Amino acid sequence: MKHLLAFALACLAVAAQAAPTLSADPYPSTGPQPTSVTLTVNGSPGPACTLVAGTGGSLTPRCDLAALAVPGTYTLVMTAVTTGGCTQPTSPATCTQAGSASSVPFSLSLQGASATRPVVRVAP
Repeated sequence: MKHLLAFALACLAVAAQAAPTLSADPYPSTGPQPTSVTLTVNGSPGPACTLVAGTGGSLTPRCDLAALAVPGTYTLVMTAVTTGGCTQPTSPATCTQAGSASSVPFSLSLQGASATRPVVRVAP
């Protein structure tokens, strides 16, 4: 029984060490929603970002930061892009203007806390 409990706790500890992610506030379904999100790290293209569907049709930008494994300070900028177009389910047509919006640059300080996982601090 002791071994089973120790195994269960070990599995729980491994599952708790998930890769760090960066999430932004959700875009509500009642307004313009982005079609893609990108992240730049120190001015270069960063890790992949996705738009996660939420309740009520909202979209939450989420970026996987696991690729940032080297301790240091990084400057990040998240950009949301909306493609333009018109739809006409009813008259008159509904049109959306294309555009993009970027966050202000913010710093991420990645410090080596242990051999298994880093500590992440984000500052605006």
